[in-house]
Amino acid sequence: MVMPPSIPSPRPLPTVVLSREIGYGTARSAHRAGELVRVRPGAYVHGDLPASAWAHQEALALARCVAVTRQLPSRTVLSHESAALVHGAWVGRTDGITHLAVSSPPHKPDVADIERHHSPDLTDDEITVVNGLRVTTLERTALDCARTLRPRRALAIVDSILRMLARPNRFERERSDAEMSAAREGLRARLAELGRAKGVVRARAVVEHADGFSESPGETDLRWIAVSRGLPRPVLQLRVATEEGVFFTDMGWEFDGRSPSAGAPRGVAAEFDGAGKYSETSGLGALLAEKQREDAIRATGLIMQRFVARHLHDADAVFARLCRGFPAALVGGVRPVPALMQLP
Repeated sequence: MVMPPSIPSPRPLPTVVLSREIGYGTARSAHRAGELVRVRPGAYVHGDLPASAWAHQEALALARCVAVTRQLPSRTVLSHESAALVHGAWVGRTDGITHLAVSSPPHKPDVADIERHHSPDLTDDEITVVNGLRVTTLERTALDCARTLRPRRALAIVDSILRMLARPNRFERERSDAEMSAAREGLRARLAELGRAKGVVRARAVVEHADGFSESPGETDLRWIAVSRGLPRPVLQLRVATEEGVFFTDMGWEFDGRSPSAGAPRGVAAEFDGAGKYSETSGLGALLAEKQREDAIRATGLIMQRFVARHLHDADAVFARLCRGFPAALVGGVRPVPALMQLP
């Protein structure tokens, strides 16, 4: 069995030091000396945090989750983006807020770095423990994020949660599709129970377009640009048989009844190249192998479109570039999907 790549999993939690445990004076002194980093009032972590910006930010967000859980007297349940982060989902940039699910309406305003979500429908079987922290389950977390976050961000979280639930493998397509369908159907059923509750329409659109075959947040972001503006849903990990062997593209659209011999493109393949894909350590051999792979895919009649992170900042330009590979008849009538578009 070939194992699937990059299945998300929970991150190790930082060790949090509370000033009430070591003494407020000691904590302040260690903070001034740079030995401790303050993550929220009365809570610190040691100063040896990751150097890269995203890993540093993630470590601080996880530390805040630990700190809030330890500082609050009640049986805290982390939810929404905080639960997603603890589970290991693709949360992306964090905003410094720790999210909690509470059964009763908050009786007083939250402090600046905590948001309590009134969740009277949260059941015991929608709560689990990850690395010692009480969090909403993967399924409940996916729905909470899909209902409350902007679709572009929510789709990455739900993609990664479907990836954890179904554990898809491009070499086991039938089994993977069945697992994915089952996971998605469970989310649909829960949304149906919510009726016309706030955010359900948006969440339904996110769940319908979510796909655990996405292997990175960048791939998800690229797909969101395409489908939110009306392109058909692509096939992820599209299998392409070439003269050089079988390859898989991040996503692709195949057009019915067209072939290279007819002079018209057979389809469009789109790929997102992460920052580390062509690093200095990859070597010339890796670059040549990728060039041969791309040439072989193009020879089948597929138009190859490559994107990197900076391209995704201009969604309209990415969409226009993707559309140039489609026959005019297929893109002439595309319309944005309102429930997937970003809110003003």
